[in-house]
Amino acid sequence: MKILYHHRTLADGAEGIHIAEMVEAFEALGHEVTMQSLAGANRRGEGRPSVFGRLKAWLPAAAYELAAMAYNAVDYLAFRRAIRRHRPGLVYKRHALYDIGVIMAARHEGIPLVLEVNRPYSSRRYLAFEPLHFPRATRWFERRAFALATVVAVVSSPLRDFVLEAGTSPQRVLLLPNGANPDRFDPKHDGGRSVRRRLGVDDCVVIGWAGILREWHRLELLLPALQVIPNAVLLVVGDGPDRRRLEQLADEMGVRSRLLVIGRVAHDSMPEHVAAMDISVASDDRTGVASPMKVLEYMAMARAVVAPRMPNIEDFLKDGTEGLLFRPGDSKDLADVLGRLAKDSELRERLGAAARIRIERDRNWRHNAELVIDATAAIVAGRSTGVSSESRLPSEG
Repeated sequence: MKILYHHRTLADGAEGIHIAEMVEAFEALGHEVTMQSLAGANRRGEGRPSVFGRLKAWLPAAAYELAAMAYNAVDYLAFRRAIRRHRPGLVYKRHALYDIGVIMAARHEGIPLVLEVNRPYSSRRYLAFEPLHFPRATRWFERRAFALATVVAVVSSPLRDFVLEAGTSPQRVLLLPNGANPDRFDPKHDGGRSVRRRLGVDDCVVIGWAGILREWHRLELLLPALQVIPNAVLLVVGDGPDRRRLEQLADEMGVRSRLLVIGRVAHDSMPEHVAAMDISVASDDRTGVASPMKVLEYMAMARAVVAPRMPNIEDFLKDGTEGLLFRPGDSKDLADVLGRLAKDSELRERLGAAARIRIERDRNWRHNAELVIDATAAIVAGRSTGVSSESRLPSEG
């Protein structure tokens, strides 16, 4: 089947990895994928800068939002031409702010469209983090996008609830948490030993975190654990605007020597850095709707994972079986969980092994691509009675 994949992102961060992995998964299933985006034929951050990326850099915020709305006319006409040129059997679309032109084009051309939703732009909670100038318009565009899509694929159960509250039929909603690539993130990777030697942490319990250092990740929650766990170091694979604040807090708490911030590394180098960790952590999730790729990649590497006890995390990680969860925002509870794992290497191995099995079984990109194809076919055939990520829809019999 031919698939047209559309997005409005820069594709230069986690979203780029997500896009590339899903495209490769569709292709591995034998489908032909053509990319349509403002960033060009962009995979893993390769391509020209997005039109919206340039506009956002110099336009006032309100003008940028109006430009995003107006661009739907261009998207609509261009995508109708693309559909007639490529004659796809499916359009796969990543949800974006004020973005319905492509969805309308697919609808008018009679092509099924899967809308992948990663964030709820019009929710009150999300608007608190990213205020918009036209919240009523945001709500209208978002609800219209959900209504026009054939399948709305959401990355977490809180997002599913949001989409359902917007009036979307449950039969068209697919719960599809993110995945990891079990071939790229393979626990047999032996690069972790060399990373530990290079950093001088061979004899330490390495607690690891990966990502862009921003204040809302609340890495300071991890620092008290360094005060109470002997021989523990915190390895931060990343950099960002919150680095100085974190290092100052570590100084004040007397644990600066055990905080190692090594800067950003290429995604291809991430497996060896995760392999260097004894315990891998997600310290917080600001929105409560994301499906953190870093946690899934930790799991693929068979690490002992620690994360906040939130519904979006529990979508793919079972507490006590595939990882350990702590009370969100509670540094003492987090330190207790980390201390328990630091003392028990057998528990770390058991949790890591179960996490890896979960990735191999159903939290990988290929499985996600299969679910998308199956769910769309079922709805088009009128067979759907509701879809989820936990089970396939029945085949036509």
